[in-house]
Amino acid sequence: RRILFLTRPGRRTIARRLEGWRDRMAEAGLDAGPDRVIEVADWLPDLARAAVARHLATRGCDATAILAAGDSLALGALIALAEAGIAVPGQVSVLGIDGLPQAALTTPPLTVVEIPMRAIGAAALDLLREELTARAPLPKRVELACRLVPRGSTGPAPA
Repeated sequence: RRILFLTRPGRRTIARRLEGWRDRMAEAGLDAGPDRVIEVADWLPDLARAAVARHLATRGCDATAILAAGDSLALGALIALAEAGIAVPGQVSVLGIDGLPQAALTTPPLTVVEIPMRAIGAAALDLLREELTARAPLPKRVELACRLVPRGSTGPAPA
């Protein structure tokens, strides 16, 4: 119910992830105010660790979950929580968005929303080929499904 969004602003795709989080939080009647968003300057886990540590130092453990806009940010969150003695997933669940292979190797293994990167690349090449070879290519919308890969970093919210 108390979900933080950890992000690195700048790219439209990442802004869409934040918009999706805000929309879903609003639908559920949950707080998605600016104090629920933690921003970092780059995708480095150390910067995410420091940002989450600052949040914990100023606001305490005020979340039951952290949704990170990228797996590398989620890794930093896992480290900060471990350093603070906060159990994952016992006290706080952590979820990343990307589905990088190394997410399965974290402690605990990171739950992710897996983005179909290979399928995106293949679709982009198909669209480019069509654009280069067709006299008047038709406008096309391509939608690819993501999938949730549950692992050890998420669990039931504490009471």
